[in-house]
Order: sequence, then structure tokens, then C-alpha cells
Amino acid sequence: MPDTFYTDRIGQVAPRTSEEISLPAWRGVVVLIQQQLDNGALAHAYPEYYCTDDPGRNTITGTDRKGFFNALEAHVPQLIESAGDPADGWARRSARTPLDPDIMPATATVLDLIDFVAQNIEQPSSTIRHSWNGDHTHYYFGEERDPIHAGQLTPEQERFQDKIDQVFRRNGIAFTLGDDLRIRRLGPPEARALITDFRPNTGDPKLDELFNDAFARFVSRFRADRQDALEKLWDGFERLKTLQLGGQKQNSIALLLDNAASEPFRTVLDEDFRALTSIGNRFRIRHHEHDQQELPNDDAGDYLFIRCANLIAHMLRRTGRMAAADASLPR
Repeated sequence: MPDTFYTDRIGQVAPRTSEEISLPAWRGVVVLIQQQLDNGALAHAYPEYYCTDDPGRNTITGTDRKGFFNALEAHVPQLIESAGDPADGWARRSARTPLDPDIMPATATVLDLIDFVAQNIEQPSSTIRHSWNGDHTHYYFGEERDPIHAGQLTPEQERFQDKIDQVFRRNGIAFTLGDDLRIRRLGPPEARALITDFRPNTGDPKLDELFNDAFARFVSRFRADRQDALEKLWDGFERLKTLQLGGQKQNSIALLLDNAASEPFRTVLDEDFRALTSIGNRFRIRHHEHDQQELPNDDAGDYLFIRCANLIAHMLRRTGRMAAADASLPR
């Protein structure tokens, strides 16, 4: 779906750098969620039993919107709060839908909403039109999936994922809905290829775990996770220095550099090692003494993460400790 529109095909779409949901994007998200409410994709989680020919209430006829919005209020209360002005009084506010395209919630609230909806989507296994006693549709669920495809997205989940990504892409928004049906951050454009291809295989399981955890947290939409990502990456950077010669740091670093490059480029790498070590000691990344300085903003944290990760990735590739990128891995 990336080439759906002409401007996509000729490369004139705005770069995906914004981490704020715009009003046009919000309106697009509202339409997509309304479609899920209408097409039965949320009917398994919030079933409505409308058919009068089934007094036992065994046949699902659609989505129970009241139940859906009650659950939404419990899980994403900020969305309900944004749907009305307290001065209006409860009667008027309760008559409104929280999916109001003209009332812009906070970005974090919109992303919570998408997570909530995506994780409740389930593909009906079959539908039947019931044209008497009120024209309506019967939705049936519960068809077992082929074990070969277990864990994969259903067609409706995949369609919702693609449509959300299309709205975000067309509006230059740096978030995406992953295959775990959770919103994640794309990160700065200059880091995206690095994030996709980073597959450490150092021979040290603890080090691989630190690096993988750091990259997973770096694409989180939560600031605290990204701070943890920076700390874990720096921990991994320090452990990388002791990877050879049984942990003798100075000799291990020297051998690592010898294996990665010859002079004069070896000196460039050595200077980068020293500079990043100094940065880790000067700023509040791994340590929290009073004399250490805070990073000025989130962009500075992104910059340092990318700078350190590029050096680590280069060293791992040059010393045969990076696995080949697997295109089949979840995005």
C-alpha cells in the first residue's frame, strides 16, 4: 500500500518526522475505527444480540457500542474526558461520542485508542444476512486457524494495520502499528535502517540481550523507555569493551580495534570509543551522581543513541558478530 497515491509514487510525501497527531490524521483514525464498529470486527469482543428470532442470545448481530465505549472509558479515560467540557453538564457530555472528529485529543491518548481497538479486532469466520424481523447480519466467530499461520495477523487486523500506517504516512507521522498490534515509534529517519538491520550475534548472550532490549525500548513511544534504551545501550557499549581476552578491558579494546580496522582508520574508531566513554561519564546516562549533567532534550538522547549504536554496529559487522538481517522478522 505504500504506492497507493501519486505523490507516494513520485516521492513527494512529507517525511515521517512528526511525533504529534494532527487534526486531519485524527479524523482519519476516527473513520477507520468507525468502520471497525460497523463491519463486525469488534463484535466478538463487544457482542450485540439484536435478533428477536434468537431469544437465547446466542447469535451475534453486531457490536455493542455502549459496551465498547464503557470499556474504552475504563482503558483510555483521557479520551472520554476530552470529549466534553465539564461546563456542559453530564447530560450533554454523555450524549456525545468520544470519537468526535472535531475534538482533538492528546497524541498519547490517540495512540492508546489505536492500541485498544487493534488488540480487540477479530475476523468473523462467516456472516449471514437475516432479512426478516429487522434486516441485520449474523456474525460467527471461532473457526480455528491453520496452525501454520497461528500468531499471524488476520486479514482484518492486517487491513486495519495498513490503513493506520497509510494515515500516518500521508500525514508525516513517525509512528506505526506493529505486528504485535501495538503502536511503536519509528525513530528518527537516520536511525531506521540501523534499527531494521541490527541483529547482534556477539557470542555473549547477556550482551546480545542488552543490545536487543535497548533497540526495542528505543522505538517505544514512552519517554521513560527511551531513557532506559540509552542506558542499556551504554551498558552494552561498556560490556563490548571486555568481549575479548577474558574481560581485560584495555587489551580487549585494543584487540577489538585491531580486528575492526587498520591504520589510519583504527585511530578514528579509537577516538570515537574515547569520546563516547567521556560522554557516558559526563552526562546522566548510566550514572546519576550530582556532578553529571542532564541531556538538554529528547533529540539529544536520540542523537547519542544513534551515534553510539552506529559505532557498535560497525564494530560488530567488522568483527563478524552481526547476524544477517532477516526480512521475515516482524516489523
